Amino acid sequence: MRFRLCLLLALVLGGCATTAEERFARGASLERASEDRLEPINRRVHAFNSELDRLVIRPPAAAYRAAVPSPMRRAINSFYRHLGEPLNGLNALAQGKPQSAFRALDRFAINMVLGGVGTIDEASRMGFDEQPHDLGQTLAVWGIPSGPFVMLPLFGPSTLRDGIALLTEFAVDPVGYGSGAILNNTQSTMQILVRLVDQRAELIERGEQLRRGSADDYATIRSAWLQLRLSELWDGNPPLLDEEWDEEEVPPQPDDASESAPDGATDGAADGAAEDASS
Repeated sequence: MRFRLCLLLALVLGGCATTAEERFARGASLERASEDRLEPINRRVHAFNSELDRLVIRPPAAAYRAAVPSPMRRAINSFYRHLGEPLNGLNALAQGKPQSAFRALDRFAINMVLGGVGTIDEASRMGFDEQPHDLGQTLAVWGIPSGPFVMLPLFGPSTLRDGIALLTEFAVDPVGYGSGAILNNTQSTMQILVRLVDQRAELIERGEQLRRGSADDYATIRSAWLQLRLSELWDGNPPLLDEEWDEEEVPPQPDDASESAPDGATDGAADGAAEDASS
């Protein structure tokens, strides 16, 4: 009787695990997003974003990059990433990844105490690398499909699911709550602008390298983002595509001409080479 109960429990747990894997596979699939059924609308939004970036966002970001020393820029960027660790931990818990949740807690404590309130990533120096987790990943683990690819105004490429998650995280951002409680409206607005400019400055070189030589700027950005997002959903270890496993068998090639040449042909070739050398 006890054996039967153990067997039944194993079957039930195995079925739950399979169901969880199937849910994640469904949520992590970006096949529908890659179809880009909203491409005409997305291209118009992309054109708007590009013009807004060229006229409004990129100039101060470039000036910030030129005027602020690199160590200070790294400290500011590290500080904002440090403030995102609580969300990393909460999302890791919601995804059933307790080790990643404890990693976020460790990083937050280490960088708070030893890293100058997060301005120095001391945790990474100690071997505790960042393991980012966002709400979009959490929804994917829960099996919510990605939906179509969308180009969000100002925020850029996303999917319907990840776009909703991004706006939700933006609304509950602890940085925003903290600045609202400590800073006045003008100071809080300046903090948001500094964060935006800092993030845009980090993307200047990578964005230019990505777009350089591209015949279709929109298609290049869409493809690059989908590949990056797939890697993020699988925590940096996305599955290989089927075609990567389908390696065609190449027939064995002869090592030299003597194996494929008919009898006597190699002797004739050798005699001809000897005559050329002697002449």
